[in-house]
Amino acid sequence: MLTRTRYVYRGDGKPLQLATSYEPREFAPHSDDERRSVVARLYAHGIKITEIVESVHTRVPRPAESDALDLAAGVHVLHVERTHWAGDRPVETSDIVVPGDRFRVMYSMPV
Repeated sequence: MLTRTRYVYRGDGKPLQLATSYEPREFAPHSDDERRSVVARLYAHGIKITEIVESVHTRVPRPAESDALDLAAGVHVLHVERTHWAGDRPVETSDIVVPGDRFRVMYSMPV
């Protein structure tokens, strides 16, 4: 059993990011008081996140995304597929959509 949660993140009243999260119902937030980070919430359940994997690509926004993000015509979005892992178990996955003209993705990888 999974819980799907949809978020619209805003800055200065403007929509900046859409996110749809999927996680086992037992770990999902049940109130606004539990809107801590995924890592913190799962740790409270005794689950230690060992890896976060992201896949990023650009694409044309869906009409509903374009409307929700108030995008100008022709603006693409960055679509981030993120999965939190506890060992070999995926414990949360999310689809994150951000306007391609307002953000850039930056990663750091330890060597």
